[in-house]
Amino acid sequence: MLHETIEFKEWQSIFWKPKSYDHNQICYSSIKPEDNKILLVNRGTLLIQISNQQGEKINTEILVEGDIINVEALLESPLTWEIPNFIQYQVTALGSVEIYEIEKEFLLSHLYVDPRKYHRLFEKIIIQLVNISFSNVISNKKSQTKIAWALYRIVTKVGQVAEKDTNLITLPRFVTQAFLAQISNTGKARTNEVIKDQG
Repeated sequence: MLHETIEFKEWQSIFWKPKSYDHNQICYSSIKPEDNKILLVNRGTLLIQISNQQGEKINTEILVEGDIINVEALLESPLTWEIPNFIQYQVTALGSVEIYEIEKEFLLSHLYVDPRKYHRLFEKIIIQLVNISFSNVISNKKSQTKIAWALYRIVTKVGQVAEKDTNLITLPRFVTQAFLAQISNTGKARTNEVIKDQG
């Protein structure tokens, strides 16, 4: 990653620093944005959460190493687009997490150091935004489609191959039916029905 280059490490104490968070600790909230810093996941798994109509926090996306938490901070003029109240979000640590806080101007002016890492960083951001957009499109589809897409996203983000020479993938303990229902935007009862039908 970009933050692992020698040039970045030389400037660590001045322009970027690691911050650690514990399980269930809020790492970022769009209500109190960090417009002058880019938050980059160095280690661990995080959840993007929004409030549902009942005011409960529900999980909508998973972030892992290399993901940017506050993509909206990359806007040159934040005043041209403000996150509406109905889509405010927070990012919560799932286990032990380390995040780099990088000064926005430093990051943008030093991306030339390694053009390939620069390209990979923005490629990851684009994929992150495409996945979120695709999830919104799928939210109007049948439950089977929504759950299949959610499982795909979970597997590609946090799934691990169980053993060599097998096609089995293990998922972390936090991936429960309730979690799957939230990520897929499907009710718990309907999620259980779909899993039983496909099982």
